[in-house]
Amino acid sequence: MEGPSVLIVDGEKNVRLTLSRALEALEVETDTAANGEEALARMEERDFDLILLDLRLPGMDGMDLLETVRRTKPGTGVVVVTAYGTIELAVEAMKLGALDFIQKPVSPSEIRQLVCRVLGIGKEGKNQGATL
Repeated sequence: MEGPSVLIVDGEKNVRLTLSRALEALEVETDTAANGEEALARMEERDFDLILLDLRLPGMDGMDLLETVRRTKPGTGVVVVTAYGTIELAVEAMKLGALDFIQKPVSPSEIRQLVCRVLGIGKEGKNQGATL
C-alpha cells in the first residue's frame, strides 16, 4: 500500500529541496516540479494527494495551475505556499479551491504540521524531531 504523495511546485530549486527534506520525516512520497508545465506533466504520470504550490512560477503562474488542477484533478488538495501573498491573492486562491494559503518563509516543522493536517496523518510522522 502506497503512502500519501505530495507534489512540490516551486521555481526555486532550494525551496523544492528544503520542502522535500522537511517531508522525509512523514514518510510521504514527494516529487517536484520547477514550473506549471512540469507540474502538469508529473500529474499526467501519477496522481498526487497534495500539491504545495508557489504562485510565482516561470511560464504558467500558480493561479493558472491551481485553476487547471481544480478542473482536471478535483480530488487533489492544493496548498499555496508563497512569499508574494496578499489578502486579495489568498481570497482568490481559496475561491479557486486552495485548502490553505501560507506565507514564506515557513519552517520545516510548520510544513510537516500543515501536511499532516491536510492529509490526516499522525503528528509530524515518526521522526518529529527531524530538522534541516
